[in-house]
Amino acid sequence: MKLPVNVGSYIGKKLWNLHQRNEHTRVDNYKEGVCLLCFRKDVVTATVIDICGDCASKRGREALLVAVGEKYYGMCYVCGLYRFHIENINARFCMPCYQRIMGRIKEDHHGQEDPFWKSMRKKHGKDWRAAMNDPSKSIRR
Repeated sequence: MKLPVNVGSYIGKKLWNLHQRNEHTRVDNYKEGVCLLCFRKDVVTATVIDICGDCASKRGREALLVAVGEKYYGMCYVCGLYRFHIENINARFCMPCYQRIMGRIKEDHHGQEDPFWKSMRKKHGKDWRAAMNDPSKSIRR
């Protein structure tokens, strides 16, 4: 069964043509492409993830669709470590790699296991945000 490809606007059509010309980023009618993490040619889905510079340099730019932006600090969804200079990318992933990425996000409780926030809870207690923002009990004075 051939899947319909709806690219939408002029910019979408331009990006689609750009990726279809490159043999590494080309996706056929059955959504088959190259996964960024395992480099297998399989059924892929595109999603936006955060990746550190070390993991990005190991994988190259062949399967990358577009770099969305940069963050100063965050968790790399590929290696699972908190690092500085995280890049937000749009890339294609096969189903096992996509499930591995989503598992890391669930294990992290959407940022609650960040070492900085853990140290703040340890130093100031679990209600440290309320204590920092309450003008009558501010510990910053």
